[in-house]
Amino acid sequence: MSSEITTEKLIHKGAEASLFYGHWFGRNVIFKHRIPKKYRLEELDKKIRSERTLNEGKALIKVKGYGLNVPQIYEIDTQNSILIMKYIEGKKLKNILESLSKNKKEKYFKKIGRDIAVLHKNGHIHGDITTSNLIVTDEEEIFLIDFGLHEYSDTIEDKSVDLHLFKRVLISSHGDDFEFCFNAFLEGYKSEYEIINKTDCDQIIKNINAIESRGRYVKPEDR
Repeated sequence: MSSEITTEKLIHKGAEASLFYGHWFGRNVIFKHRIPKKYRLEELDKKIRSERTLNEGKALIKVKGYGLNVPQIYEIDTQNSILIMKYIEGKKLKNILESLSKNKKEKYFKKIGRDIAVLHKNGHIHGDITTSNLIVTDEEEIFLIDFGLHEYSDTIEDKSVDLHLFKRVLISSHGDDFEFCFNAFLEGYKSEYEIINKTDCDQIIKNINAIESRGRYVKPEDR
């Protein structure tokens, strides 16, 4: 590895990938390395990891082009299944939500709703919207991270599932704040999505309850 590229600390080890903090030509970065799976044939495993790395990297580049706050991609190494991206310094929304004022909660969740609407309007499904994947900086900017489960889709069903998963996260992790925060989120979502298609927006939100009623809730790690 070049002296201009160093990995210094493992900051997260997940089922699909490990995240390392380090430096890349003078920049503070995250190296996201998709882990080989021994239960898969080696050739197939390499192909899957390479394709998922490319998909995530290209998605982040496209989404950043919409003006959304996501990590900047510096390099997509499909050969080794590594993404090198800008390190976002801040705190997970999950860890600070309880301490936020009501006004800030409303402000943040409306902004998150608008950002997810921009994704959906452009045919992107995040797949894992959680308060752990939302970083709040000292400047109060909100960054959406981890596009590892990203998919391209323009169906009402997939967009509703994306919102439903977020709703479940708020209920399970932030029960006391769930109703207020999710309503603010939906308000922001509608304000952005209704600009292009109010009928579809209404259907997406209405379909959340339909998904709940038929018990369609699949955890991200099982998808």
